[in-house]
Amino acid sequence: MNSNKALEIGNDYSENSDLSGGESVEDFIRELEEKERDLHITAEMRIEISDSDVDDSNLPEFIIEDLKAPHSGSKGIEPETSVNTQIKLKKQIAELESTIQKFKAERNDILERSRRQAQDFENFKNRTERERGERLTVQMENLAKQMLPVLDNLDRAMEFVQAMTPQKLAEIEQFVDGISLVHHQIDDVLATMGVRAIVSKGQGFDPHFHEAVAIEASSELPPNTISEELLRGYQMGSRVIRHSMVKVTSLAQNFDRDDQLAVENQ
Repeated sequence: MNSNKALEIGNDYSENSDLSGGESVEDFIRELEEKERDLHITAEMRIEISDSDVDDSNLPEFIIEDLKAPHSGSKGIEPETSVNTQIKLKKQIAELESTIQKFKAERNDILERSRRQAQDFENFKNRTERERGERLTVQMENLAKQMLPVLDNLDRAMEFVQAMTPQKLAEIEQFVDGISLVHHQIDDVLATMGVRAIVSKGQGFDPHFHEAVAIEASSELPPNTISEELLRGYQMGSRVIRHSMVKVTSLAQNFDRDDQLAVENQ
């Protein structure tokens, strides 16, 4: 049998099914099942029934009452259930979005604090390195200042040796070689520390590097020129650890003896 074929059951039911008031519902259902087997009706079959094919007057009373009764099936509550579900979903989505925003704010706060901590640590490290470098520089400067008098004495010894006669120099040659070796070693140590001598003689007077202890008139050198270095000065890097004590020239006609005495008495 074709599943799309329409079954006319209205008139057939009125002719073949004469239910009396005494028959039970079970007998009626049993009779229907027998007719379904005879007509080969299955659960997959689709039955099309038009309004004109159904005669409501021949239906049993319990079916008529059931049709008239209001249905409370799933179709009746489906729209309300769908609306409630949408409301719940929207509420959950709003809660999730609020939670996400909260997590984003916490993450941004953690990142900002981490950035600040990293910056503070970097500043602390730089400050510590700078302070350590400054302490090391001060310590090296103090050490160099303590070594300068020793170097001055070696310089005086070498100047005295250069003023000796060749005969006397030959007698103490080994001793002179030892002094010269020590002098070079101290120079090398100070050079590794960044200490170097300040060039003074023949240079213009600069109060940042020189200390004038005497003034002499000179017609050979321009005024304010260092004519003699009395004590060598040194600097470590860009810092002067000892100024050079020098003698400065002035114009011969403007030179006053009182000015020279004032300078010498300083």
